[in-house]
Amino acid sequence: MENNLWYENTCIYHFFSFGVCNAPFNNTYQQPINRILELEKWIPHLIDMNCNTILLSPIFESKSHGYDTTDYYKIDSRLGTNENFKDIVNKLHNNNIKVVLDGVFNHCGRDFFAFQDIINNEINSEYCDWFSSLSFDKSNSLGDPFTYDTWAGYEELPKFNLKNNQIKEYLLNATKYWIEYFNIDGIRLDACDCLDFNFIKEIRNITDTLKQDFWLMGEIVHGDYNNWIGKNKLHSVTNYEIFKGFYSSHNDQNLFEIAHSLSREFDDKEGVYKHFLPYNFVDNHDQSRLASLVDKPQYLYTIYILLFTIPGIPSIYYGSEWGLTGIKGPTSDFSIRPYIDVNNIRAEEENLENVIKKLIRIRRENPALHLGSYKQIYIEYHKPFVFERKYNNQTVLIIINPREDEEYLNLSSYCLDFYDALNDTSISKNDLNNLKINPYWGRILISK
Repeated sequence: MENNLWYENTCIYHFFSFGVCNAPFNNTYQQPINRILELEKWIPHLIDMNCNTILLSPIFESKSHGYDTTDYYKIDSRLGTNENFKDIVNKLHNNNIKVVLDGVFNHCGRDFFAFQDIINNEINSEYCDWFSSLSFDKSNSLGDPFTYDTWAGYEELPKFNLKNNQIKEYLLNATKYWIEYFNIDGIRLDACDCLDFNFIKEIRNITDTLKQDFWLMGEIVHGDYNNWIGKNKLHSVTNYEIFKGFYSSHNDQNLFEIAHSLSREFDDKEGVYKHFLPYNFVDNHDQSRLASLVDKPQYLYTIYILLFTIPGIPSIYYGSEWGLTGIKGPTSDFSIRPYIDVNNIRAEEENLENVIKKLIRIRRENPALHLGSYKQIYIEYHKPFVFERKYNNQTVLIIINPREDEEYLNLSSYCLDFYDALNDTSISKNDLNNLKINPYWGRILISK
């Protein structure tokens, strides 16, 4: 892990672009409408939240949900023009906010020009080798006289053949264009666990050459994250391993679940991922909202205390700081990708936003919380969970109590004076003999 890079001390605010900009689901490819301007309304809120990076998923021309890309060099006409988006990026940068985009390089939509050429010219198309396992031996379910590999079996999402130099050059040049024209700061590689490793290395080489502090993060749902992390690969991956543990450990009142995952990943001696900062989240554009997953709304507070104090890069999904609910449906994601009027919001959980603001500020002000080591200190059945973060001379103790009863702990072995940054109070070494932790709450003790 390198030091003094912007993504080592960032909090990412994640938007689903078509939702936050109130764009229609289907693209008619008509005159662009500058809906991306909606993001400008959110800048004061991002600053107030202490978020210094946004992730936009996704924004390039597509037919419907955005992951069926049809033009990798053009902002979706439902969102506006390239110039509209460049203007928004400049405004975000002027407010010290970095911009990360979704890169959908594993597959495209059927309206992508090369795939349309195959539909029109069939076996005579010059683009046949751009797609994985394209075969004219039989027809597919959509009526084409050919079959091809897809993402997850969806024939609307034909998979690229990333061993073909022409499609690789097309996508790498698109990446170069995004950096040089829009001055973006990072890319989330969609369906990264399906991508060719050599392609990942090539995109890392391109981005490093163009922008030394450029951040590459991959969407990895399954597998050993070490396969994707390294000097010639990615900086970070989506941490799905601990995603479920955030809420299920609370619902089951079994903090051993999340504690085990955190030690496995980050333990200062044996942690398998302690050498990099994974992208941590409690909900996103593909998952039900956290507020709909927890059995009690009080759990939101201790879960967010965890999110902002464990190793990695924390992310907030737009609207979740107000406790908004939403269930991922079997056929539609509209409920988790809504339009939100940031200037006219009704919070479901009134105090949650202020708590999250405070947690982000505490994290960003204390190096141990964004760069420090991780060590489990205390875990017992139906008791608070305690872990330690250390960096240079700073020690931070994090304690959570997601139960309805107040608890008391003896942490006198530390023999230190602390400041409880979460509760704005000083804690002397004598106070550690019988430290009180309120119900559904926690403490963040920072050594003096």
